Amino acid sequence: MVEVPPVATEPSAPRSGGARSGGARARKRAETRERLFVAALKEFREYGFAAAQIDRIARAAGVVRGTFYFHFPSKDDVLLELARRINARIALRVERIGETEQSLSEYLRRLNNAIMDEHTRIGEAGLLAELLSLYVRRPRDLQHPPDQGSSSLAGVVARHLDELEESGAIQSSMCHDLAAIVFLTSVFGIYVRIPPGEALREACEALIELFVAGMKGK
Repeated sequence: MVEVPPVATEPSAPRSGGARSGGARARKRAETRERLFVAALKEFREYGFAAAQIDRIARAAGVVRGTFYFHFPSKDDVLLELARRINARIALRVERIGETEQSLSEYLRRLNNAIMDEHTRIGEAGLLAELLSLYVRRPRDLQHPPDQGSSSLAGVVARHLDELEESGAIQSSMCHDLAAIVFLTSVFGIYVRIPPGEALREACEALIELFVAGMKGK
């Protein structure tokens, strides 16, 4: 049966009070969101994503059911938050990779290594499968970072493609923003279908070779 979340509204601001009280409310909301996030991941790991219950998550976080929906419209949105956090860490690592001069193929291999390292940290196979499926089902939801101060993974890759084209290393008529999304969606699609091991590395290497050939106009 499909769960229909209750309508939840943000608590109204008091009639008086300064920036200090507003800051305290914001911190409290952030703390509640983090408790729900941690409780939800624990629930997913213990019961599986499909069998996870919002009521149990809310109780574990010490809030009512409606508070969960205020912060996360659905269980999918918890996974989106996890994916965005992972992407932010990968993006930071990839930005550093991009600061050194290297070929497109080497850059993509290092990018794939960063992705593999981050997803190995998740550990739970069932949770990892659900997370990876988001990259295939909802790639555009992962384009935007959770805040304006961080970069999206697709954005970092697209900017590096711009730099490589400016240097003459690649030549392609495809929009680099789209090319980055195509590559990342394809990589995560491989991760969904092939378990960790040599076959996974070989499949990723084949994708990198195809992508490089396409971006070089071959």
